[in-house]
Amino acid sequence: MKEVIPSSTRSIEEVANLLLNPSFEFHSFMSHRTGKASDFQSHNVAFWNTEAWGDIEVMRESHVSIPIRPDFSAHNLVAISPGKKIWQFFTLPEAGLAYGDELSLSVYGYQKKANQIKSAIKVIKTDSEDGEWSPKDFGMKDSRSFPKHSRGELVVAKEYSASMEKPGTINILVENATIIGKASVGNKSGSKDINTVGIQVEFENLSLSDTVWVYAPKLSVKNSNDNITHPSREMVASYRYLPRTIQKLWKGEAIHIVVMGSSIDRGSANPPMYLYDENPESETYKQPLSEDIFDAGKAGRPDLDGYIGQWRHYYSYAGRLKLELMRKFNVTADKICLNFMAADGSSIGESHSGLQEYFSLSIPPDPGLNGHKKGESWESLYPDLFNRNEGARPDLVIFGSGANEKTDTPDEVAVFEGAIRWIQQNYPNTEFLFSPYQNQGRYTPNTVDLQALSLRYQIPYMDYPKIADDLTRWANKYSLTPLDGHPQAASHYLWFKQLEKAFECWNPIAPGQAQLQLPERLHPNTYGWEGDMLTFDSTSSRINTNRFIFEDNAINSWGKTDSEPPVPYVDGVKFESRKSSPSYNLRNSMFRYGRTSLGDRHILEIAGENAKLTYVDSKINPNRRFFSVSNPNWNLMGHVIVPFHSEWGAPYGAEKVRLKPEEYIEIEVVGTDISVAWVDNPDAGSLAVFVDDKLVMSQSCNTGFIDTDEKVNYLENRKGILNLGFGLHKVRIQAKDAAVEVLSLFTYDSRSNISLERRLTGLAFGGETLEFTQPFKTRPLVICTGDLSVDTEDISNTEVKFSGASGSYIIIGE
Repeated sequence: MKEVIPSSTRSIEEVANLLLNPSFEFHSFMSHRTGKASDFQSHNVAFWNTEAWGDIEVMRESHVSIPIRPDFSAHNLVAISPGKKIWQFFTLPEAGLAYGDELSLSVYGYQKKANQIKSAIKVIKTDSEDGEWSPKDFGMKDSRSFPKHSRGELVVAKEYSASMEKPGTINILVENATIIGKASVGNKSGSKDINTVGIQVEFENLSLSDTVWVYAPKLSVKNSNDNITHPSREMVASYRYLPRTIQKLWKGEAIHIVVMGSSIDRGSANPPMYLYDENPESETYKQPLSEDIFDAGKAGRPDLDGYIGQWRHYYSYAGRLKLELMRKFNVTADKICLNFMAADGSSIGESHSGLQEYFSLSIPPDPGLNGHKKGESWESLYPDLFNRNEGARPDLVIFGSGANEKTDTPDEVAVFEGAIRWIQQNYPNTEFLFSPYQNQGRYTPNTVDLQALSLRYQIPYMDYPKIADDLTRWANKYSLTPLDGHPQAASHYLWFKQLEKAFECWNPIAPGQAQLQLPERLHPNTYGWEGDMLTFDSTSSRINTNRFIFEDNAINSWGKTDSEPPVPYVDGVKFESRKSSPSYNLRNSMFRYGRTSLGDRHILEIAGENAKLTYVDSKINPNRRFFSVSNPNWNLMGHVIVPFHSEWGAPYGAEKVRLKPEEYIEIEVVGTDISVAWVDNPDAGSLAVFVDDKLVMSQSCNTGFIDTDEKVNYLENRKGILNLGFGLHKVRIQAKDAAVEVLSLFTYDSRSNISLERRLTGLAFGGETLEFTQPFKTRPLVICTGDLSVDTEDISNTEVKFSGASGSYIIIGE
């Protein structure tokens, strides 16, 4: 019988194992891809990392040969190939660790010869040295000076390691591993600083010829405070909320990932994120070697040529994610299209102008625009993506920072939700992943917005903001973001490590939970942000020099003044902008706004010397219909249609009818909300609007709009009548007191979805009355086929009386 080795030569306190997945659980997806049964093994272990697919092989213990496996149940064992290693990194806050804590690591293993397995605890810190440095001193363009911290990747502050002389089955102990750390205050770096941020546990095969095995690792901390209980590390199955994306990765299919956000998300930083010499033994250690355009040769990754635009993309959290997904799922660079929509200075409000172009890959590959090498084509880079039945549409959208200029604060959640719903409407079943950036919990309120959307839409939220904040309890905050809040490569690595968890899979696989498609809206303003953009330039009659009437509820605008900055106004209320932005840019605008009421007229003005609007993108709300007075559905009661000459581009129509007092026109429409448009005139009376024979609005039509020049303008106007319920509505518009000119009517179906829609179907004959078991909220829409017909006057919310002969019907309402 084989010798049973005790767990330790001295007592290790029975405390929580600080390692995630110490039993090396895994999911074997290659059978799904190749059709060859191999469920018992894989080359990837959940929450553990390797340098390449194939460096290790994890195997169920029943498939491991008897001389190697132990006499106790180890669940799974990992075989490490010659010269390779496997490791796990985590931040101090995740394990409840602090400077001065003492760690112990125990791991079982099998080696053919002495000292082939090296077990190590590495204390990981950010780079820090005395003084400042300037990129220009190393041939780079940037001439500014920066403190010497956080240059490039994280570094090892101290390593505690052990191996064993004994061949065969062994138990390696690494003990008395103290977490060293020392942080200064302020934005000054120092060689004595030890800004420790995490721990890396590593098992390495030092042999160049033999395979070694490791199993049952345990990392524990000596508890010096009886009141403190270190958290047990829990594996959270976030992958189950990305079932479509994960299954494509299992199968090795091409996927399209869009990275939303701002400069932070695409890796812009100060100093810029360079390729540094990361060899501690080199004379040029931590010196920049290359800037701006990514060089696949210098990176040692010729397979990435064409797929990475700039070094900042390579070192960003999203760029790191692409590389790790390639390793975890054994796919090549052409299988993962990482489309950077993130742009410097951009916010979520500005992004709405670029959604269509970015998501359809209409913009050719470009380093500055989407993070790819210029001169290539999408089809040549990602042929399998374009050969899919569904085409090159996006599969996954990552929301990161995007926290620059605020839009509609404190209701910016509507702007985020509007983008999500636009994507869901245009690219159904696209999945989302939230992984925001936050600086000490006070950089942006959008983290809480995303948490609310996570709850409503069942979107996984990876909480790097909490980790980043907790890290500054120990490390100097400037060691992570040396200047102006932009994280350096080391911070992007920490950010990526949280995002990576969403893709960790292990058996038994939990049932997938698809994200909700178009659920009930979280915020009422969302409706105004989820439609398509319509672009107007300075040649359009819709732009009245420095003024513009919204299509519906939300706009993005560009313009200029000779006196900076331009001052925007919406409906006479003053707002702020940063500076003139006359050129049309899909990711950056001068001013954006959408905190408006549905159905009402809204006017944008730009004030300043020689103020001029050059472009306006205006959202058209989904399911809007426009009925000019010339639409045949109107009953004009004999009134004559005449032209209307607008100075604002006729947003509500170029025709009108004049109603004298007590005269009216009628129309029957379908929707949930309506908006009545008329012409303001100092001599006009008022409008009485009846919906389904009930007076719902009395509106004076003689009030002018006072612009920023204090001029009174009499122009077209409109007012919304909301929450009528979905169904058939008879609208009567009647003049009171004096004549009024009517232009048009808009209808909207503003329902979040049709989950509350009721449908009745059946057969009926003329003269039959159908009583509804439950009344509808309002008169339903009744559609007849065959010889069956119905007069709308014979429809109520409780019954319908049919006309004609026999036929079928569909009744739709709520």
